[in-house]
Amino acid sequence: MAKFSNEELLAAYAAGERDFRGSDLTGLSLFDTNLSDADFSNSNLENAYLPYCQLNRIQATAANLRHSELGDAQLYQANLTAANLEGASLVRTNLRTANLERANLQGANLQGADLRYANLRQANLRGANLQQANLERADLREAQVQRCNFFRATGADLSVAVCDRTTIYPDGYFYP
Repeated sequence: MAKFSNEELLAAYAAGERDFRGSDLTGLSLFDTNLSDADFSNSNLENAYLPYCQLNRIQATAANLRHSELGDAQLYQANLTAANLEGASLVRTNLRTANLERANLQGANLQGADLRYANLRQANLRGANLQQANLERADLREAQVQRCNFFRATGADLSVAVCDRTTIYPDGYFYP
């Protein structure tokens, strides 16, 4: 597993490199940087700090983004299939048309995120904060939504989600 520092990654990207599959990018710290179209599949980005970054169309299948900061980032059309985003901050992040199928978003903060047309099939959203998120036409089939906060979220069709006989309460939470 190749280890990249912030500077090495930026230099490689500037030189046209886009294949960072299987890289160790633990604790990567970049702000308002463009890394669109890069492939981070099977990479370790745990505790990465990437707010306001342009990550459009990235491939991050089975990537570890646990406890990463991705607030206000652009992840339009990103492929995050089976990625681990447990405890990640995705506040106001653009995930429009992103593929999050089978992703682990347990305890993630998606407050105000744009998830329009996103694929969240079989995603683990247990305990996630989706307050004020836009879920218009998002695919939530078989998604785990126990203890989620959907307060003021729009467009969520939870009839296809796995709720385990949960009830939505006026505060926007689901409780088993």
